[in-house]
Amino acid sequence: RRRRRTGGNEGGEAIASDASSNAACALFPAAQLSNAGKGDWRNALPSFSSRALQGWLLLCCQLPSGGMQDKPGKGRDHYHTCYCLSGLSVAQHWGSDGLVGPATNLLERTDPLVNVTEARLAEWTRLVAQLPKV
Repeated sequence: RRRRRTGGNEGGEAIASDASSNAACALFPAAQLSNAGKGDWRNALPSFSSRALQGWLLLCCQLPSGGMQDKPGKGRDHYHTCYCLSGLSVAQHWGSDGLVGPATNLLERTDPLVNVTEARLAEWTRLVAQLPKV
């Protein structure tokens, strides 16, 4: 179910919006399209508001001291920082909603299947192709 004010999702009546489930809104559909061989996942229309997701992650999950939290009032940790940034990257590069905030907010493209930047995935693929066949 969608939250009207944040554009995020909630799991149930007593469950507040959180970073993990909101980032999953971007990562899972993109990964499914990518894995299904449907071509470039960014050419499909997202099933969520990428601007609302960016806003939630930047305004509610990002901490001024660095890192990202699960939801307001929680502390930052590596897990939520990783998945917030991954979901933010996919939201920024999917659809035509545009970037929220200044150009300095733009992250590198993340591949939703392996959760690394596309540049690092291309580098890894090139290195693996050079390994001797076993």
